[in-house]
Amino acid sequence: MEKTRSKWLPAAVIAVLVLFLGIAVYAAVSLKQGKDELEVRVAELEAELAAVPDTETVMRESEGRLLGDGEMYYSRSSIAEEADMAESMTELMGHLFPDRNVYFNGERYSYDLLSDNIKKHDYDLDKILTVKETGRKVYTGTQEAVSLTGIDVSEWQDDIDWYKVKKAGIKFAFLRAGVRGYESGQIFEDETFRRNLRGAIMNQIPVGVYFYTQAATPQEGIQEAQMVLDLIKGYQVTWPIVVDVEREDSDTSRTKDLTPSQRTDIVIAFCETIEAAGYTPMIYGNIRMLCSDLEPERIAKYDKWLAQYFNRPTYRYDFGIWQYSSTAHVDGISGNVDINLAFRDYGKQD
Repeated sequence: MEKTRSKWLPAAVIAVLVLFLGIAVYAAVSLKQGKDELEVRVAELEAELAAVPDTETVMRESEGRLLGDGEMYYSRSSIAEEADMAESMTELMGHLFPDRNVYFNGERYSYDLLSDNIKKHDYDLDKILTVKETGRKVYTGTQEAVSLTGIDVSEWQDDIDWYKVKKAGIKFAFLRAGVRGYESGQIFEDETFRRNLRGAIMNQIPVGVYFYTQAATPQEGIQEAQMVLDLIKGYQVTWPIVVDVEREDSDTSRTKDLTPSQRTDIVIAFCETIEAAGYTPMIYGNIRMLCSDLEPERIAKYDKWLAQYFNRPTYRYDFGIWQYSSTAHVDGISGNVDINLAFRDYGKQD
């Protein structure tokens, strides 16, 4: 036995040492790769900043952003800090310009100066945290801050166990009522809508409803809103009714050539119909849609549901709900599901 021990002990020690050495080498390589990627991102950012119109003026007017580094109004260390937190160059650019909405328009970055006529949000973005165990976002802005986790679902999620969803801590759910075909223009009820509506309400999950629009005229926008109102008759829908506005740039799309003015007319027609029926209308879109494909000042009065898959949102105007991932996992739902953070409790009675 002693001979066996003396024979294998050195080998075991060597194996452990090799393992730790491998871990150390892997960590060093990973750290170097991370630094290299960060340096590349910083270099890309510096090149992009040099191309921004009136960059120098923007930097001087941006609160808390004056770092006085010669002609660079951001030091490399501050850029690196922001770059390390951002998911992408687009997110990074958005956080570096607090007086603009920054987004990629398909060809280049756009830097839209904020309008004095549109309400800005007052969220402290540094107080948006990620829960390590679940990956969910929470907002800890103030004692009075609202931070509610919710999902949005459609027939893509198939059968849902709403009891398990409730137990998983979901505080609200948006259910897709229907869609309009981007080629045919026909409207269809979501196959799971009624089942989801009954299931969520039965398990005391507050619900809102959304319609995926591809309306080409205000009349079609009204038709979509009326379809939703017909479907929810007799049910307690306490969260907003939403027009889901997304680009469809296919050559066969009936909406690809809509101007921002035309698209805004359609969205307003939907929202006015919902509001007239006594519900809260809301507009869902990404930052490009809300800033460029729609006319921001004309939709300013309506609540916004922002779709932006970043660590922190970069949209500067007011919004009530943030969809931050499409790959969440929630007990009771098979596969991925969209997940959202609400900064307001729309179901709470005033």
